[in-house]
Amino acid sequence: MSITLEKNFNEIENNKLDKSTLEGIRKVISKEYFKPNSGLALFYTFSGMAFYLFSILILAYTYINNLYWAWPFAYFLAGTAVTSLFVLGHDCGHQSFFKNNKLNDILGHLFFITPMYPYYGWKFSHNAHHKYTNKLVVNSNDIYYDNAWIPLTIDRYKELKKNNSFFAFLYKLSRYFPPIGSFFHNIITHFVPSKFNESQRKKVILSQIMLAISIVSIFLISIYYDSIYAFFHFYIIPALFFQFWMSIYTYQHHTSEDMKFYKEDDWNPYKAQISSTYNSLFPRWLSFLHFNIDIHTPHHLSTAIPSYYLRNAYKQLKNSVYKDDILENKFSIKYYLNQVNSCHIWDEVNNKYKKFGDI
Repeated sequence: MSITLEKNFNEIENNKLDKSTLEGIRKVISKEYFKPNSGLALFYTFSGMAFYLFSILILAYTYINNLYWAWPFAYFLAGTAVTSLFVLGHDCGHQSFFKNNKLNDILGHLFFITPMYPYYGWKFSHNAHHKYTNKLVVNSNDIYYDNAWIPLTIDRYKELKKNNSFFAFLYKLSRYFPPIGSFFHNIITHFVPSKFNESQRKKVILSQIMLAISIVSIFLISIYYDSIYAFFHFYIIPALFFQFWMSIYTYQHHTSEDMKFYKEDDWNPYKAQISSTYNSLFPRWLSFLHFNIDIHTPHHLSTAIPSYYLRNAYKQLKNSVYKDDILENKFSIKYYLNQVNSCHIWDEVNNKYKKFGDI
C-alpha cells in the first residue's frame, strides 16, 4: 500500500469515530464528483427538454383528437416530465449544474416555469432545509421552513389546533395526502416575500415577477390560439400532476418510522445529513428519467454533487466504512402507505412518530 493511500485510509478510519461532522465521510467521494461537468450538464439539459417536448406532443395529440380517455395518462406523463426539469432546476439552485453561476440562475428560472415555482424563493428556503435538516427547533436569523416533512411535535400540534384550526387541518391533510402538503407548501412558503431575510427579498420578488410574466404569457397565448381549456390542459394540470412526484420523493427521503429528529443540543451534521436521510430506490428507468433524484444521501452529504454524479457517489459511499449508516429501501406502495398511516406527529418524550389518533 502506498504512503498516500495508507494515509487516506487511516484518516478515514480515524474520522469514522467522530460522526459529528461530514469531514470524514466526504473523503470517500472522488473530488471530481464535487465539480460541475459542462458536457454532462448539456446532456441532461437536452434529455430533460426532449422528454418534456415529447410529453407536450402527447398532450397535443390527445387534445386535437379529443381522446378524453387518454388525458389522465397524458397528464401523468407530462407531470413526470415536469419533474425531470425541476430536478435540473434543483441542481441550478445549488450552483452545481454548470460552472457558471449566472447560467445556473438563468436556467433555474426557465426550468421552474413548468412546475410553477419562483426560483429564488425556492432556492433560499431549500438551502435552509439543508442547513437545518431534521432539526426540531431552530434558533437562527436565517429563514427556516418545514420543506422536508419535519413533523410538528405533539405540543406544537395541539397549540396549532387550538389557535388556528384551519392550518392544523391542512397539516393533518398533508400527512394523509402528501401531494396536498407539497402544493400548499409551495404557495405558503415561496410566494410571500416578508418571510425571507431583507437581503433576499429583491431576488425573491424578481423570481415571482418573472414567473408571473411567464404564466400570463402562456395564458394569453393559449387564449389567442385556442381557449382557456388549452391553458389548463398544457400547463396547469401537468404542474399539478408534478406535485405527486414532488411529494413522493421529498416525503420518502425525509419520512420513516425509524427516522430521527433532533433537538438543537442533540443535532449534528452527520446525524442529520447521513443517519436521518433516506435513499428511496426506484426502478432504474424511472431514476434515469428523473436524473437519479431517488439517490438522496450523497446530495445531503454535499449539495455540490450534481445529479449526474449522484449514482457514482452513492456507489463509493456503499463501498466505504460508512456503508452501515446509509439508510435506504426499494420504493413500494405498501411501504409508502405504511409511512403515511403512521408518521404524523413527533413524540419528543419517546423520540418517535405517533399517529393523530394516539394523542
